[in-house]
Amino acid sequence: MRKWLIVLSALSGTAASAAPAWTWVDANGTVHYSDRPVPGARQVELAGAQGFGTQTTARAPQAPSGDDEPAAADAYRSIQVTSPADRETLWNIGTALPVQVRFEPALQTGHRYDLVYDGQRRGLSSVNPTVTLPDVFRGEHTLQVIVFDAEGKEVARSPARTFFVQQTSVLNPNSRAGGR
Repeated sequence: MRKWLIVLSALSGTAASAAPAWTWVDANGTVHYSDRPVPGARQVELAGAQGFGTQTTARAPQAPSGDDEPAAADAYRSIQVTSPADRETLWNIGTALPVQVRFEPALQTGHRYDLVYDGQRRGLSSVNPTVTLPDVFRGEHTLQVIVFDAEGKEVARSPARTFFVQQTSVLNPNSRAGGR
């Protein structure tokens, strides 16, 4: 019985994310989202449901048919890695680094992103705001986001972020940083 309740709750969350959403920009330049259309609003596609507490990110609107020029609201005002924080020291992560990214406005339809870890693209091609980067070992590292379109052309890039990974020594497991 418990298994069926879990399945039903998962399906209901997925169905809710498939509902249409609308976006518009008001006279002050603020972007709004709603489940109901208003005059001048455009329909947006929502990203698929993501488990484990990750929020679903709305996709930026598509231009209405017949309008070949992208709207000003479609340009990325901000692209950033929100976790890990800049200059943050992470302790005992094993080798798996959880990464969160944010796009303002949301990642546009057809766009995907990749992470550049220590100067090398990782080939993620993701739309999810949270990913796990494998094979991250102790030391100083850099992380950056690259957004690319459906043809693979780079559209935008975030500033690079530096972070540090520390591992507790097997020889001194009770000390995090040499006796602090």
